[in-house]
Amino acid sequence: MTRTPSAAPVRAVTLCLPDAVFAKGTVDVGSVDAYGARVMEAAGDLVRAGHEVQTVRLSAPALDAPVHADLLRERAAGLVAGCRRSGVGSASLTALRPPALAGLEPSDVADVLDEHPSLFLSVVVADGAGVDHHAVGFAASVVGELARRDVDANFRFAAVANLGPNAPLFPGSYSDGGPAGVSAALQSAGPLLARAREVRPDGPAAVTRLTRACLRDELAPVGKVLGSACRRQGLLFHGFDPSPACAPDAGIAEFLELAGGIRFGSPGTVATCAAVTAGIRSAVRPVVGYAGLMLPVLEDRVLARAWQEGRVGADSVLAYSSVCGAGLDTVPLPGSTPEHEVAAVIRDMAALSARWVKPLSARLMLAPPGSDPRRTRFRAEQVVNIAYPVA
Repeated sequence: MTRTPSAAPVRAVTLCLPDAVFAKGTVDVGSVDAYGARVMEAAGDLVRAGHEVQTVRLSAPALDAPVHADLLRERAAGLVAGCRRSGVGSASLTALRPPALAGLEPSDVADVLDEHPSLFLSVVVADGAGVDHHAVGFAASVVGELARRDVDANFRFAAVANLGPNAPLFPGSYSDGGPAGVSAALQSAGPLLARAREVRPDGPAAVTRLTRACLRDELAPVGKVLGSACRRQGLLFHGFDPSPACAPDAGIAEFLELAGGIRFGSPGTVATCAAVTAGIRSAVRPVVGYAGLMLPVLEDRVLARAWQEGRVGADSVLAYSSVCGAGLDTVPLPGSTPEHEVAAVIRDMAALSARWVKPLSARLMLAPPGSDPRRTRFRAEQVVNIAYPVA
């Protein structure tokens, strides 16, 4: 769904569904269709106002009671059917909280995601100051199961920690189950980069001011249109996740290098990340989701090159996450990585999130067993393939 593009395309317009759609374990496909049609109309208002809308999505409530595979499959089939009827492109099936895992095997989750390529899902591994170690191990097993099924399937799965409801960005998004509402996120790395080229900020305070001003300029017109559209459709407007999503030709790491006068991964990276994050978090209200600087390793050319050259790794990206955003996003792992190491990476993310009670996630791009040990071979259009760093 596109028209004349704005400076910052709208990455996601996400409608968060109420619990009533999933009453008694069934899925009201007609209601999914109806809500999908309403969010498509809201997104259409943005298009008619001259904004580019990249994706329109639905997000289902989290599950926090024991779930069996049959229920998960039924929920998935109904959600996909409703999306198909309304023209919505993708949906978040759920966030599985630790109690929900009691009746499931990791293969059950992998089966559903493999069968339905339009669905996303997450497992909650930390809530508040506590890490659930069973959920960590479960999530690591799902990563391995997905890698064995489809080289790109892990793009649609994440382990999440302390992420609140009604976020627009996948895979971590889930609804609070209340009245239907809409949230949104922008692909704003491009405008930030353009602004930094023009202004050349001098020092962290100037970087924060530039980030705040640029995002306010980009978010305000979208918020005005979307707020009005939600009122007409009888939907809540939950707010924005102001985290700047990157574009193929404009990554967030290039902006960080230019704005901070650094080479990504060198001294000064943490300070620059903190300065940008301060600008992001003061740019707009209401805020949902991560509301911070995201560092998607395989979706950003500068980040991908830094990883390939060994200038950054999982530990350093987690260190940056202590002052910024989403945690470990599209991190490449060779197919030979044992499951206990995958679990250790997720556990580190969860521990950092629990220590600071901040939203983080781990979306780990584990290559299939027996795949090329020298470089990644992912097929997804948005992924930058790299050679693995030499140990």
